[in-house]
Amino acid sequence: MRALQRSALLAAISGWLGFLAGPAHAAPATARVESARGPGASDCPDADALAAIVNDGLGRAALVPAGAAGPATPGRIAVSFERAGKSYAATVRIGGPNAGTRNLSNDGPGCGALASAVGVLLVVLLDSNDDASAGSAPPAQAAGGTAPTATATTTATAIARPITADVSLGGGVAEGLVGGWSPALGLGGTLAYRGWAARLGGVWLPSKTHDYAPGRVEVGLAVARLALCGPALGDRARWMLGLCVQQQVGWIRGRGIDYDDNHAAGRLWLATGVSIVAGGPLGRSVGWEAELGAVRVLRETRFLVGGGTVFATDPYAFMTTLAFTTRVW
Repeated sequence: MRALQRSALLAAISGWLGFLAGPAHAAPATARVESARGPGASDCPDADALAAIVNDGLGRAALVPAGAAGPATPGRIAVSFERAGKSYAATVRIGGPNAGTRNLSNDGPGCGALASAVGVLLVVLLDSNDDASAGSAPPAQAAGGTAPTATATTTATAIARPITADVSLGGGVAEGLVGGWSPALGLGGTLAYRGWAARLGGVWLPSKTHDYAPGRVEVGLAVARLALCGPALGDRARWMLGLCVQQQVGWIRGRGIDYDDNHAAGRLWLATGVSIVAGGPLGRSVGWEAELGAVRVLRETRFLVGGGTVFATDPYAFMTTLAFTTRVW
């Protein structure tokens, strides 16, 4: 029932937009559209049906199927429909110098509600571009002349969500944090706004053993870190590359083993650093992320046994991690 109500509402909105668009006028098409339908999504519209939905809403032939004959268009739109169980998802990609991507989904049971939502998105997008072009276009030339055709452009901010949130889980290796090479496990979250990102997370390095006769000392580290990343390069729908600066605070712990008088001690650990982060999608809501960073330790820590130094923090360290991410917003 809820899906039927949503479909009816979207259809009503599309019809209302078509009413506002007024009578059809002989304007050239502004974009070519192609539609790809994944397994189980054959009931979603193809390029011809999708163009018809949008053109009916706009009251003019704004879209033409990608394979149709006709003059070249300034824009290109690619829509991919997928199905997982009873749910449907659509990825709308706008080509050109200001490319952008928008993801839509619906619980089903059919593809009608999602098709209407994609149609409304494209109607609003193309109608907004028409209004912007009309407001900036010069007056029409005298009879017999030809008025210049405004190029319809699509900005990423018009179709892509400006704020996104991801969580990540992964692992890697570090050198110089607890002595030599050691494994690392990480958990984090990223809040991004138009390329800028704030990253909050934690890293745990299991205890590493340092021999010091007649026993040994185990040293482990747990770190919380906050990073600010500058505008990322690349298209978030395919790949990204960014530079981050970060502040880290942690707790480093040493424990003596096989000594006559074993002790455990913990110290506050502080560091700052920079890192390069690369990532990309693996699916509709999951992706990968790789980070390579350098750490400058701000506070030296030493663990002593019998007046001898068993472990001392290095002033510089390095860490690389590979994580899997999932989109929560």
